[in-house]
Amino acid sequence: MSEIYILGNGAMASAIVKGISDAYEVIIVARDLKKASSLNFKVISYDEFDMENKNVILAFKPYALESVATQLKGKARWLVSVLAKTTFEQLSSIKAQNYIKVMPNTAAEFKASTTAYLMKNDLFKDEVLALLGTFGKAIALQNEKEFDTAMVLSGCAPAFLALVAESLANAGVKNGLKNELSYELTRACFESFSALFNHSHPVIVKEKICSPAGVTIKGVEALEKKALRGAFFEAFEASLGQ
Repeated sequence: MSEIYILGNGAMASAIVKGISDAYEVIIVARDLKKASSLNFKVISYDEFDMENKNVILAFKPYALESVATQLKGKARWLVSVLAKTTFEQLSSIKAQNYIKVMPNTAAEFKASTTAYLMKNDLFKDEVLALLGTFGKAIALQNEKEFDTAMVLSGCAPAFLALVAESLANAGVKNGLKNELSYELTRACFESFSALFNHSHPVIVKEKICSPAGVTIKGVEALEKKALRGAFFEAFEASLGQ
């Protein structure tokens, strides 16, 4: 079983570890060994770690890149970075034969991540794609500008949809449903929409559901009056830092 070294032990690192652990031997490199040990995988310190000819995933906070780079020695085979808004040029402060920028989401824990990725070169391409495939669907991008935009859909959007789900369930409770039942119906609704979306454009899905003077179109009108589309546009741009 191949070894994967993961630098970081936050939510994203934890999700990736759980997603890949049945296919790879995972070693976590961390500053706080006690905290990292809660993931129940082998943990080593930065002082013990030599990257030479190893496969490495960076999954710490982006602001820590500069300080982490000064602690690392050796040259990795490939370096997968989960660091948002970090360029290949910045990543080059850590030595590697190839650099791969990825933006998964925490559904990696359940092998259901949508993972946008961009590779610096084609070295070890098959190995990297095999890794990404263990925790979900990987989608190739063409350049760093495209990656930065796709990052919001692959990494941030599940949080946006969580807010939508919570709002729908809360609305059900407000109008008389028991909390547990309202959440059960909301989860089932997301499953139904996923099936519809896999077969039709969202416009077609909406048009087929909305009948003349019916209850659905009235709800759609209320959402349009509240500028739902505009709210998502603003959320997207806020995540991009625009």
